[in-house]
Amino acid sequence: MRSVSAQSDVIVIGAGVNGLICATLLAQGRRRVTVVEAEAHAGGACKTIELVAGHRVSGLAHLIGPLDAQVVKSLRLHRFGLNLSAKQISTVALSSDGRHIPLGGDLRQTAQALTVHSQADAKAWPHYDGRLRKAAQQIERWVQGVPGGAVEQAKAGMFGGRAVARNGALDADVASFLDASIAEVLDAEFETPLLKGALAFDAVLGNALPPRARGTALLAAMRRAIHADTTEGFVHPQGGVGAFTGALLKAAEGAGVRVRLNARVRHLLFDNGRVAGVELQTGEAMHASTVVSSLDPKTTLLQLGAARHLPLGLKRRLNGFRGEGCTAKVNLALAGLPSFKGIDKKLLRERLILCSGIDQLERSFAAYEQGTFSADPVMEITIPSTHDTTLSAGQHVLSAHVFYVPKNLATGSWDKAKANLMSCVGAVLRQYAPELPDMILAADVFVPRDIEAMAGTVGAHWHGGDLSLDQLGLLRPAVGLSQYETPVPGLFLCGAGTHPMGGITGINARNAANVVLGAEVKA
Repeated sequence: MRSVSAQSDVIVIGAGVNGLICATLLAQGRRRVTVVEAEAHAGGACKTIELVAGHRVSGLAHLIGPLDAQVVKSLRLHRFGLNLSAKQISTVALSSDGRHIPLGGDLRQTAQALTVHSQADAKAWPHYDGRLRKAAQQIERWVQGVPGGAVEQAKAGMFGGRAVARNGALDADVASFLDASIAEVLDAEFETPLLKGALAFDAVLGNALPPRARGTALLAAMRRAIHADTTEGFVHPQGGVGAFTGALLKAAEGAGVRVRLNARVRHLLFDNGRVAGVELQTGEAMHASTVVSSLDPKTTLLQLGAARHLPLGLKRRLNGFRGEGCTAKVNLALAGLPSFKGIDKKLLRERLILCSGIDQLERSFAAYEQGTFSADPVMEITIPSTHDTTLSAGQHVLSAHVFYVPKNLATGSWDKAKANLMSCVGAVLRQYAPELPDMILAADVFVPRDIEAMAGTVGAHWHGGDLSLDQLGLLRPAVGLSQYETPVPGLFLCGAGTHPMGGITGINARNAANVVLGAEVKA
């Protein structure tokens, strides 16, 4: 083992979004910070790739946000070259017969679109939206902050103290909403399958959970609560998500962070039970009194040498933490902009959901449970070239998340099954844009196994672990770890597997940085 001469106060493991944001905030707090990244590039799942000459697309993640307002204010990424080709990107539920439903913030627009499906649903929409908004407001402080405050601990219940209003109590209607499945709530409110499918899709997106799983209505409220503290909503960086990573990297280095690529951590170093740094695969030892890991909790605590410092019960809990991804990514280079049935081309700039109803979601989940994928998968797609011409001059690219897709197939291998998955994706797209499959110039298909390798994320889970009731709030990723600290003094977590969830928001990183700085002050 050889030591590195440079001394750091904090070592951050992983130069993904959470790692870079946490490192920058710590550096702004006057800490000497070094980030070590195993791969040759920063950003993890956030990178722009070239599909074929002249066609670039966001490789894995394809939208940024909603970014935490405090993070946006602190990082000022526009000073480091970040330009947005689109912001406040809204959602449209696509209908194969052209009767699409916009699901943005305009209640009147959504209600008007619903009238062609159901007059009753058009009238019910403001009530549902208000109910969801009320639920989001009551859990907003919990979603945005560090779980486990005194009031929350006193009221810990079926959700591990997951939701308390500002006055410490939940409204009865809100409590019943959060205790239900999203399918149960939507079935009671609406009759239009397309509307229910799109709303249920958003609630469970990225999780190996069916729409009738108890607690999935809470996930819809959590997503709404995250959107509450942002000024820009979902955004698309000009040049793809790799441009966002580039700005993050410059912001970190501008704050004084030292970023080392191709620096894989072999294991953590300890001194009398306290973390003392990391040893790299090269044998190089790097010393610091604080280590913050953006890796998934199981890798950090069970595979890097910390397991011997953990209680047996905690190790059992971590071993049971469910974090296997269920989303595939398909990228397409297109010869032109396809025509979708009955849609204003301006709406092709938005986020498009292809899910005909809750039944389709349930069929897709049933196939996933059997170790395969549905012949009629549900999808979220974007066509970023409609607002970012730098990606494909004169032509277009399409980015799709395909849901539910298992990491491991029950029979056969992914090497052969990818072509079948692409065929299924093409058949679904043809229902909405008949000529689209014939316009494909090139395609990439990344299943969870590929995403795990490309992004360096064990399990390739969108949220770093399922957002089920037993993996939320005080229980995320385990009792005793929900506040970003670990039982090992000086060792902290900041990745997607921490509270509140995954996605590119910066909340996990901001909370972890605050906890680290607070812990150092106490020490």
